Amino acid sequence: MKNSAQSIYYYGYYDDGNTVRKQKHRYDDYEFKPERPKARPRDVRALKAQGLSVAYGFFLVTMAMVLLVGCIIYLNLRNDITAQQKTIVGMEKELGALRQKNDEELDRIEGAIDMEKIKQTAMDELGMTYPESGQVVDIEGGAGDYVRQYQDIPEEVRKK
Repeated sequence: MKNSAQSIYYYGYYDDGNTVRKQKHRYDDYEFKPERPKARPRDVRALKAQGLSVAYGFFLVTMAMVLLVGCIIYLNLRNDITAQQKTIVGMEKELGALRQKNDEELDRIEGAIDMEKIKQTAMDELGMTYPESGQVVDIEGGAGDYVRQYQDIPEEVRKK
């Protein structure tokens, strides 16, 4: 049961019997107390009057110079890298042009060779003929594309 003398709080309103509902904030019961400024160990004017010590000033100047020298060295190295990259790009362009020129020259040379003319010259002028069945000997070679013959082929290999 609801007691009219007792206030009931719900959803930001409170009910006090048959009176009109009034909005109540959750923090109305608390007093706001502003924070006090924190006490400083020294006064700002005292710090300004003291100034920088000679050792601290020397340290700051030394660190600034080290930083400046480091930046200069970094910029020089970065400049060298950029110049080398430009050189590499130029050399790659030159390599591409040389490869294209080489391919064109190879195509021109291969196009100029007439295999029929070579065959006719070999058969008519030099007396060459196609090999007969026993004249071709297969020899196993190494990993290269060709075999060099330093001596005559043995008879047992020829008869296989």
